[in-house]
Amino acid sequence: MYIRSSNLEVYDRESRATQKLVKKYGIFDLKGTRIELCVNRCTKEHPCPRLVRLFAKMGLHRYNLLQGTKFKLKGVRKYIKTRGSPAATYYITLYAIDQAGGGSSRQTFQIQISQESCGEFMLTCDIARIRGESKSAKQTMLVDFRLPEWPPENPFERYCLAKEELKSNDWIRLYLELTLGTKDRYGDSKFKLEIVNVATDLVPPGLNAKNATFYIRYNDLSKTVLGEVSDHIAIVRRRFDEDTGCFVLEGRNHQSSEILPEKLPIISRL
Repeated sequence: MYIRSSNLEVYDRESRATQKLVKKYGIFDLKGTRIELCVNRCTKEHPCPRLVRLFAKMGLHRYNLLQGTKFKLKGVRKYIKTRGSPAATYYITLYAIDQAGGGSSRQTFQIQISQESCGEFMLTCDIARIRGESKSAKQTMLVDFRLPEWPPENPFERYCLAKEELKSNDWIRLYLELTLGTKDRYGDSKFKLEIVNVATDLVPPGLNAKNATFYIRYNDLSKTVLGEVSDHIAIVRRRFDEDTGCFVLEGRNHQSSEILPEKLPIISRL
């Protein structure tokens, strides 16, 4: 953030005031927009941006993966976004229902998602908790980001998930939408996607493994309408650090023709 020298004193004063408020109330309960933090409430008149909803789902996915629960996003109440850098951190307060409990149990969650690079699918989630749960004493680590590469051995020739596995693990589509959504500057793109095949680097497939890479072949139907190449593959890596509690998703997109020597037959489809 560029600040004129004449305004440095005002900026420093506001920054110190913000730090005091965060220390007193906690960042998730910050009431109004500050010089470094923008508070946004989601209403019918001002709906939550698609990208923020995807981030909210990522935080719930982290919680479900680690706790063995089945919470599903009901709605985003508000989110606080850091200012000063295009790669922002989001502090999201949301409502979720427990599908395992028949959908009757609603909980308020607090989620923190950080963009590590603007315009790239490099995301960390250090906080994903039910409001009121004790804060973790673990410290955030410095993450070494290396976007996943296509492996020497074609993963689609080893194992592809069955149709039932695709339907029962909706986070696979979340990974795909994050791959595309993080490229969108305004985070409000509408997706028309058809998942064709999904493979993993784990055999037998460990869908709930904390560390794994997934290869998602899909058709982008919006490109089909425009006469553009629609056959793509998203490569998404999931990582979790036990010592720090840092959950990482990172990935990239390729046209299938760039990495596949020849077209593979469609084995399963949503």
